Amino acid sequence: MKTRTYQLVTYFLFALLCFSSCQDEITDVDTPNEQETILADSVLANLITSTSANYGAYDDVLDNSSCFSVDLPVSILVNGTPVTIDTEADLETWLSEQNTNTNVIDFEFPITIIFSDYSEFTIENQEELQGFVDSCEVNATDSITCVDFSYPLSFSVFNTGFNLIETLVINNDESLFSFFNSLENNQITLIVSLNFPVSLQYTNGEVIEINTNEELTEAIQAAEENCAIGNYDCVEDEILINLMSCPWRFTDGSDNFENYSLLFNADNELQISEGLATSAIGGNWSLSTSEAGVTLAISELTAFEDSLEGEWIVTECEEGSISLQLGDEHLVLTKECNDVTPFSCFSNYEITECTLVNNSPVFNLSANTIGLVDCNAVFTATFHSSLIDAETDVNPIENTKAYEALTAQVYLRIEDENGFYEIYSITLITSECDSFECFQSFDAVLETCYTDATVLYEFNLPLAFANCTPSADNVTYYETLADAEAETNTIVTPEVYNTAELNSTVYTRVEINNQVDIFPIQLNVINCNAGSCTEGDIEGILTQCQWHIASYNGSDNLMDYNFDFEEDSGIVVIYTDTIIIDASWSTLQTNEGVVIEFSNVAGPNVQAINGNWLVVECTAAQLVLHNVNDSSNEIVIDRNCE
Repeated sequence: MKTRTYQLVTYFLFALLCFSSCQDEITDVDTPNEQETILADSVLANLITSTSANYGAYDDVLDNSSCFSVDLPVSILVNGTPVTIDTEADLETWLSEQNTNTNVIDFEFPITIIFSDYSEFTIENQEELQGFVDSCEVNATDSITCVDFSYPLSFSVFNTGFNLIETLVINNDESLFSFFNSLENNQITLIVSLNFPVSLQYTNGEVIEINTNEELTEAIQAAEENCAIGNYDCVEDEILINLMSCPWRFTDGSDNFENYSLLFNADNELQISEGLATSAIGGNWSLSTSEAGVTLAISELTAFEDSLEGEWIVTECEEGSISLQLGDEHLVLTKECNDVTPFSCFSNYEITECTLVNNSPVFNLSANTIGLVDCNAVFTATFHSSLIDAETDVNPIENTKAYEALTAQVYLRIEDENGFYEIYSITLITSECDSFECFQSFDAVLETCYTDATVLYEFNLPLAFANCTPSADNVTYYETLADAEAETNTIVTPEVYNTAELNSTVYTRVEINNQVDIFPIQLNVINCNAGSCTEGDIEGILTQCQWHIASYNGSDNLMDYNFDFEEDSGIVVIYTDTIIIDASWSTLQTNEGVVIEFSNVAGPNVQAINGNWLVVECTAAQLVLHNVNDSSNEIVIDRNCE
């Protein structure tokens, strides 16, 4: 039945696509504002999918796995006595009456298990079930369990032209999950918007009303803070920070671990050290949250596997101690901040550098390792070309800021003030890079406005390649190509270069890693009042058709962005094939000319257009805009009336 629901949603989407392509006349509606669009694979779409995913942990006492749940009704044998569980409510009632730690539970096969995406599998015997249990790896993002939607929900479905195709009503989690999953998997070009208001209910009983996509995103992300987790108030994020702040002593009520301490590293590596031992027992750790509480998973230990590995439920949590339970076993962790060590600050590293002319790249070892961490603990760091040198603390690398070698791996030894040490590998990767790629990626053009034929025009030459020059060893400027090649007659003050020419070229000589290349800069003096467009002219041509960015500062980085200027609302819809942004625009007539203002532009790279732009060239097919505060920033937008 669940598989059929998934297929029905897929068929629905296919029908919508056919309806969109075959319909002779469809009502054309404006881009949704209050009912904002939700794109497939967006942050909100993923949150909705996770919130509506099947929660597999509620019946872990039956199947011992959070990766799936058992389809009800199901028949079990409890200590040999037959029991039938028909609903989740029956399971909760049964659990409240049982001592699950002493019960022996067996299924009467076959049974059906349901995964987080509502796919199903029929299990014929205990061995087959155990195989799924053993292979279970819970992804914390698969299911958000602390909040639920109040149904029904209503969605408006549009095609890419924002033509309203249908209104879809969804009544349960499974249909909601399947709807969004089908949008992504079938790659159907449809856009959906959720019709507000909607209600969310947290597991602590609080119900809130949501009116926008932004509110919905924040409410789901904040769900963990509103969870009612057992009879205690342990929050995953707080435990995470607490665990990584210091080493922890631990005990299971015996003397088995009396001299050992646990260290929870930021890269999810676990270290167990004894006394002044110079090497540690290794493993992995992670935290997750379910209706059972916060779980600390310990795995892949090199020792103590039988005693410590498993998913421990946090039963009590304080700043200085944490209590854990796994079945009948208990662990108590006690913080030992007086023994704080630096080892939680570091991990293994990779450093990539370009191959040089002499085929010997230079690596800055210290900047790309210890320079990346903010560690309050006292430590000594040394770098070594071999593992044995690192272990014996001999032959340290001297020039760690410019290590020149073809070695594939070196080692970082971190030693604390008590003599403990850990060794971390640094993988050195060489790449065939074009050092001048940035300079070659666009034609550099600087422009200024024409004022008087008798004056000199000033240009700030370093602005032309400002994004590229930080990677260069030396950059100089010349009036002729011959001077640049010979490195003679350098322009002394390139920031205030003056010329009487209306169109001219200067040359940039760039040196990187003992290599040299030369790049031209075109200098143009332009008529900033070209076209003599009034404010009314600008508003008229902008709203008649759609526009796209032809260039931004001479680059095509923003060419994928298109503009749809709405005439009366002050809204400009900025979009690509995958992104839709509702921004604001307005015009203003000034003494210098017409100014277009963009605001609330939030998107990758395109946020750079926020601000005031003077129209310096105006035709029916193209506008050239200069930033009012920095005239070196230029946008060229072209009109598209197709």
